[in-house]
Amino acid sequence: MQMTTDHTDRLLLEEDGLLSGRITPESAMRLGAVLAEASARCMIGFSPDSAFARAVAYTVCGAAAAAGGQTVLVPDCIPIELGAASIADDCDMILHIDEARMRMFARGLLPLTGIQTEILTTGKKTGWLQRTEYGSTADGEGLRMLYPKEVLRRLPSALRGMPEISTAAPRLYALCQRLFRGGRGELLTFQMSGDGRRVSLYTEKTGWVFYERLLLLLAGQYFAEGRDAALPYWMPRAAEELAANYHRRVLRYASASDGTDAEARALALRQGITLDAAVLCAEFLRMYAEHDGSLTEWLAQLPNSHTVRRIVKLSGAEDSTGVAKRCSAQGQWNTHWTAEGVIAEDARGQALLRPSRSGRSLTLWAEAQSMELAAELAGDLTALLEQ
Repeated sequence: MQMTTDHTDRLLLEEDGLLSGRITPESAMRLGAVLAEASARCMIGFSPDSAFARAVAYTVCGAAAAAGGQTVLVPDCIPIELGAASIADDCDMILHIDEARMRMFARGLLPLTGIQTEILTTGKKTGWLQRTEYGSTADGEGLRMLYPKEVLRRLPSALRGMPEISTAAPRLYALCQRLFRGGRGELLTFQMSGDGRRVSLYTEKTGWVFYERLLLLLAGQYFAEGRDAALPYWMPRAAEELAANYHRRVLRYASASDGTDAEARALALRQGITLDAAVLCAEFLRMYAEHDGSLTEWLAQLPNSHTVRRIVKLSGAEDSTGVAKRCSAQGQWNTHWTAEGVIAEDARGQALLRPSRSGRSLTLWAEAQSMELAAELAGDLTALLEQ
């Protein structure tokens, strides 16, 4: 029996692990077959109260098993619950399905590795319908219970301040209401993204402490405790300046690892703050309870660093080389390559430019000592790249 494919059964891997394209029985089966090639053991979870997500999850699991793959099925969950479960159950890839989309991660919600991305992008497979050996699908429903235990393990026995969680995602809100209770004193309002991976903090004294600055603040506390910190490439370079004050290191991991950032990825899994908003909240509350000083004093110790993030549409398909050449041609920009993309610098600050996989857009992170300079830097580069 020969399986034919065309563009209608392909799900394309976009930025941040998002799979785009029509989710049909054919595309779900094809994804399962490719997962068997890309992953030794894949964890597949789906959102609660969605018949569509449930059906797609079972289809992918069945196709992966027919292709000889090993999968673990976790029903009625959100992505962050799969993070802790994938580490405990030794799964090297994660697929989460909700009512309208599918997203893929490496173990613990890390970005996919370069090898995983290559297999998913090219659709490499070995004719799975002719195979005689079949894989299996394990029931992972009980693994959801590992997540709240992991968050509670990080919380201090006595809270300093009263945490309040705000999010538009009902399941995430209900989960956090059970985890973050009690305390007294200053109200600490944590605003979480719908997928539970990012969070900002608001207090009456400090105003908003946005995600990047909150991560920088926690990294600074790790340095003060004599520990290194793992951060993604797009985080502000001010982290290295902060680490140098304590003779510690910043380990950077890439969005598509080539294997050279293994130490950074391993540390990121242990720390968890860059992968999971609830873990970040728990770590902040632990440090806040164990260390002296107000939040205002902590923030005052950070380097002056502000970032602006933009998605820039390109006039034609370009890779990192083409982007670097266009910046260098202007004369004012110094450019160099990293594992994540192109760094463009001038007297105001620097920007990380990461082309998308299609090459028709890029993500721009501009960093400077003030928000005004960062916005100006981002605006100039955007105008140049959109020409």
